[in-house]
Amino acid sequence: MSELEAERRAHYQATVVQGALRTAAAGGDPYASILLVPDDPYPFYERVRERGTLHRSAVGVWTTTSHRVANQILRDRRFGVRTPEGEKPPEFMPFDNSMLGLDPPDHTRLRRLATPSLNPRRLAHWQPHVERFTDELIDEMLAGRGQVNFMRAFAQQLPLRVIGDLVGIPPHHRQSFFRLSRRMAYLLDGVATAPAARGVVAAMAEMTVMFHEIIAERRADPREDLISDLLPAVEDGRMTMDEMVPLCMFLPLAGTETTVNLIGNGLLALLEHPEQWDMLVADPSLADAVVRETLRYDPSVQQYRRIAHTDLQMEGASIAAGEEVAICAGGANRDPEVYPDPGRFDITRDPGPENLAFSAGIHFCLGAALARMEAETALAALAVRVPGIRRAGPVRRRGSFIVRGMLQFPVDLR
Repeated sequence: MSELEAERRAHYQATVVQGALRTAAAGGDPYASILLVPDDPYPFYERVRERGTLHRSAVGVWTTTSHRVANQILRDRRFGVRTPEGEKPPEFMPFDNSMLGLDPPDHTRLRRLATPSLNPRRLAHWQPHVERFTDELIDEMLAGRGQVNFMRAFAQQLPLRVIGDLVGIPPHHRQSFFRLSRRMAYLLDGVATAPAARGVVAAMAEMTVMFHEIIAERRADPREDLISDLLPAVEDGRMTMDEMVPLCMFLPLAGTETTVNLIGNGLLALLEHPEQWDMLVADPSLADAVVRETLRYDPSVQQYRRIAHTDLQMEGASIAAGEEVAICAGGANRDPEVYPDPGRFDITRDPGPENLAFSAGIHFCLGAALARMEAETALAALAVRVPGIRRAGPVRRRGSFIVRGMLQFPVDLR
């Protein structure tokens, strides 16, 4: 099949899928409406909730917005990210041997090897770097003294600068890493056009070559970073190079996108609730509460998928091996059985149970502590240095039902 024929077939399949989703949504299925990526998915999560704690959508996927059930499934070893036969569903194919697309025992082994690079001692080492990068980016925004796209000028830049140092990407590779990371971000969106998919594949191939070069440099000159930490595991056989390269590519990608949108969603929520912003300006130590409430109120990752590895009974439903469950974290984090008045953004609220913004169980986000630290540092610094920041126009969101964030967020710094 020629490339043109493949593109035509992909376009036809995407058109068929979109048509089926629109039909299901028009028929009243709320999960189909969520997959069509509305600007505000939260009313649709409430409609899913009305159908029970575990409901089968018209699109053939089990869904839940119950915090209790979602937490249970994420921790249940009868579910995984692969099929019962160990195969990867289509949405995980690009992640290759990355930890993001693996179940135990390989997931357990790779996670154990990567964890030390993100332990509290290492994060304490990176705190001054995060503060310095934050101040540099605010300086750059203030130099223009006017309107800027906050996502491009700040939210996208900070995590990329931090992750570049943490992973061990030498300065002369940084520009390529940043450029390729933006192109590969489509992997996390859940849907992609044929041209976007081709761009992702090309970016992955280019980044693979680049990381082989970086790993060779770090082998000759090890530092205090992720790549240097993992090299001994390759040397002694605990990890293969075919596993290390995807891990070094996709762990930063997932962590960066989570943090980018945590910072953006946090500032947007604050500016939409001026009394909350004023509280942070008066007391920047509230930044940790702001981040915690943002993760609950408007999380970067809205959904997780799990596949049943065996026939099982749950919440009165019979789930067959191989069937998928869509865990709507955006809805579970607004479960009224867990969080009183869940649709209200309130940085003073009692935290309650841990929200599911970083998942739970064995796939709990490895970089959660780093993401929180970056967002807390960023929002506190913005409150101190640009207390008069204001939204300057409409936002433009990503076309994703998985990652909730913005591409354009105009702000006025004056």
